[in-house]
Amino acid sequence: MKTIYTFGISFFTLALFSCTPQKASTATEKQDTAKMATTDTTTEKKMIGGDKDEHGCLIAAGYSWSVLKQDCIRPFELKTKLKDLQNSNYAGYLLFSSDNKQAEVFAVEFKPSIVLDAEGAESYIAKDNKYKMTKNGQKQWVISKTEAGKTAIILQQE
Repeated sequence: MKTIYTFGISFFTLALFSCTPQKASTATEKQDTAKMATTDTTTEKKMIGGDKDEHGCLIAAGYSWSVLKQDCIRPFELKTKLKDLQNSNYAGYLLFSSDNKQAEVFAVEFKPSIVLDAEGAESYIAKDNKYKMTKNGQKQWVISKTEAGKTAIILQQE
């Protein structure tokens, strides 16, 4: 009986002293809590990484608008990859229309992408004649840029 009595008192003492008193909330803390609990329907919450371009393409997921497909695509998933000869840290990507009459180029040089029109079987040119895409001796696509009378190859198929 003495053991039960001692155990009971010990348990009661432990329970009594292990509880810490809660401090009373101030009026400011209550107001802050109330503000956090209410939602403001006039402001739209912006998710991190949820930025979209003017066509609704999710930029953070690598999507870009394709003029030829009229849809959001991920250029890095395209079959034809181009080496950026001006900066080795970048790459370009090539998309052909279903009838091969146009080619769309995605690269740092072009923001947004540029569409080239077929001039022949293995030749495409931009409407402003500044950019031209042809096949080289190794049957790889190369894109050249003509500026101030000088032409330089800026992208080459890998």
